[in-house]
Amino acid sequence: MNTLGITRFEDLIGHMDGLAQAGREAGVEEEAVAFLEKIRERLVRIHNHLSGLAADTEPEVEPAARSVRDTDDFLDQFGALTDAARGAGLHSAVAHYLHTSRLRMRFSLRGQQEGRRIANREDQPKEAGLEWHGGSETVKVVDSSAYGAGVIARNPVGVHTVAHLTIQGEDGRRRHECLVVYCEPQDAHYHIGLEIFATHR
Repeated sequence: MNTLGITRFEDLIGHMDGLAQAGREAGVEEEAVAFLEKIRERLVRIHNHLSGLAADTEPEVEPAARSVRDTDDFLDQFGALTDAARGAGLHSAVAHYLHTSRLRMRFSLRGQQEGRRIANREDQPKEAGLEWHGGSETVKVVDSSAYGAGVIARNPVGVHTVAHLTIQGEDGRRRHECLVVYCEPQDAHYHIGLEIFATHR
């Protein structure tokens, strides 16, 4: 497997920055570049959490020189980066998050049938425990899949906060490590979106 010279997390980010820059210069679809930059931002937060670094620590990297022809080539190159990360010995949660991000990016940009999803979603409300640095509460899970969950909470939780969602299911208890990707007021509560990057039983 071609790891593109990636041996450290910083190498991966350098390739992502270079790909974003090349995509902008080539005039690829704006949504594709914005999606990549959002993934990059969230991936840094996940890496910092896994590495015990301050949440807002920014890796010191130089963008890797890249050339992109069009949006399809951009998507293919991001796929190659994803494969490289899986073979480069990076943390499994980083590789897993990249893999699911690749699926979401291609799904959102390349005309999947309306109503289809990349993962089955359960929308039967259930209670769960949500914990984050400085707080915890019982929340109502209003939808969930293998990749994320939407919950209703009494308290707001900051975007890019790492949180733990513990759900009791028919097959036992599962504890998900998540990144908060949105937190919106809803009546007297908050609707919080969580992206899952690791799951433990």
